[in-house]
Amino acid sequence: MPSINERAKSSLNARMGAVALLVAALALLALATQQAALTPLRLLTTGISTLGVWAFCDEMGMKKPLNRAGFVSYAFALFARLSALLEPQSPAVGRYYLLYAFALLLAMLLWSVAYLHRQRELKVIGAVGAMATLAPIVALLAGHLALGAGAIFGIGSLLAAAEGATMNDFSFIKSIDFMFSIWALVSAWFLWFGHIRSAD
Repeated sequence: MPSINERAKSSLNARMGAVALLVAALALLALATQQAALTPLRLLTTGISTLGVWAFCDEMGMKKPLNRAGFVSYAFALFARLSALLEPQSPAVGRYYLLYAFALLLAMLLWSVAYLHRQRELKVIGAVGAMATLAPIVALLAGHLALGAGAIFGIGSLLAAAEGATMNDFSFIKSIDFMFSIWALVSAWFLWFGHIRSAD
């Protein structure tokens, strides 16, 4: 097990990823309070978070299947979010947000499971993250299978929008953004202080 001094040394890539994740998390939290579209700021935040996620996956080990699968899932979420931001009047905007929610939750779930294969402090965070992301994924699936089940978890509007209704309620998307922000803040802390070391 590495000593405290060895663990405190993080790579430049890890520190850059930590800063990117920190900035993206704070920006996402600030943007969640705004009613205006602010599309350029949301696009910039998405780009910054992608930079942080890429560095995170590098440090976790992109050759590891769970990290790679999480990155691919994040790429689907990225495509969906960009599509929704750039085409807010599209009839498919509800489907874009549904894909965004599912893919981002899946990415966080996969990375949380990857944490379970690391040292003790990361295992604890991994277990909490896996439980926190699994519940909304089950809610999304249950909302499709059981009529009204999605409304209990606040995803009724999202599911209705995916079927073609107008998307007026973004509360579930804001909840997903909040979860990602918390994940990003915790991961940034671990990256900055060298708890996540390149595993390649």
